[in-house]
Amino acid sequence: MIPNRCLPWFVIALFKGMPGTWKSRHKLVFCWMILMQTIVPGRKTIKEMSRWSPIHISEWHFRRLLKSAYWSLHLLLYWFSWEAIKAFPPPENHIAYLIGDGSHKNKRGKKNPLVQKGRESKSKPFFFGIRFVLLCVCWDNIRIPVDFRLILPKTHPEYRKENALFREMLKNFRPPDWAQSVIVIGDAGYGCKDNIKAVQAKDKSGGGVRWFFVFAIARTWKRQDNRSIKNLVQHLPRQYYKRTWIPPLLNSGRRKTFWVYRTTLSLRHIGEVTVVLSKKGRNMGPKKIKILVTNLPSVKARDVVSLYSRRWSVEIIFKELKSGLGLGEHQVTVDPDRIEKSFGIAILAYLFLIRACRKEIRPGCPWGIFQLQEHFRLKVIKHQFEYRMNQEIQKFKKAA
Repeated sequence: MIPNRCLPWFVIALFKGMPGTWKSRHKLVFCWMILMQTIVPGRKTIKEMSRWSPIHISEWHFRRLLKSAYWSLHLLLYWFSWEAIKAFPPPENHIAYLIGDGSHKNKRGKKNPLVQKGRESKSKPFFFGIRFVLLCVCWDNIRIPVDFRLILPKTHPEYRKENALFREMLKNFRPPDWAQSVIVIGDAGYGCKDNIKAVQAKDKSGGGVRWFFVFAIARTWKRQDNRSIKNLVQHLPRQYYKRTWIPPLLNSGRRKTFWVYRTTLSLRHIGEVTVVLSKKGRNMGPKKIKILVTNLPSVKARDVVSLYSRRWSVEIIFKELKSGLGLGEHQVTVDPDRIEKSFGIAILAYLFLIRACRKEIRPGCPWGIFQLQEHFRLKVIKHQFEYRMNQEIQKFKKAA
């Protein structure tokens, strides 16, 4: 890469109409920070990004921007995500898939006020880092993060559970204008009664958009007759399972085979829902069975498994944010608001990049943030080279 001296015109156009009241030169510093977060190779620390920025944008400019408390990160995140949604064509079925999941970013320093120790499940090792929840909207091959929350340590006075943060994001989410139905998808960690009731409340509130859910649930759930689902999973003979397959989400890849069983049950506190038992092999035991519930009317077991497989989109976003856009690599401590903004900058850079390279995302074709970064980086380098050449030409003409 060559050092950057000016913001390209195609970068300035993407920030046009950005909300917020900015003080001093914070808007210019913000634009440079998003650009550097997108194109700088290697680690995305503040010190490293300042090396590739122009002379008048130094490291303390970026730190002062993160320290400023007057500008709203979530207001900008809402605007960036809404502009990204409008940049892509709507699907033919007018269905938006809303996916939520949690992850963590490993840390080493113990002075960070939000760092905590834990593990995602008993089968996984312990981690030491910052936990967060991400909400994304998907359709076709498009995946767009729309909101996130940091999970505070349990000792923090403002601590809230992960599912409570998920419901807050779900309540604030505004469906796209083209959406006629929204299907909320989550794993077993999000398949709780309060989350399902929140989706049902969104459906009853009206607004011209139908809300449905596809959640994986624990086998400890009980029916209205006080019998546990665990008994159904444990004692159902394997001849009741039928072999089915689901097509790949994109044109590449092979279809996946599952063994499924579909039934209708009346669960306690929820009501009548469709329950699908799914496993990858016919001879797999009860511990390997996934329990899926949905309120979609007259839906097939194959369709429920296919809808739940869309949850993989949020896992791809986690990998792209951590590996490609340096999520949580800014060395900021002490202030929780500053830490939240350092995480949000990476998500804003993700939304900025998919808008800048929207023509490279073709319908039905796989894509990744790493290919978009390479394409956008070459485009910025070409602009900087042309800008410097024009400056040299102007100097030569004046000297002549």
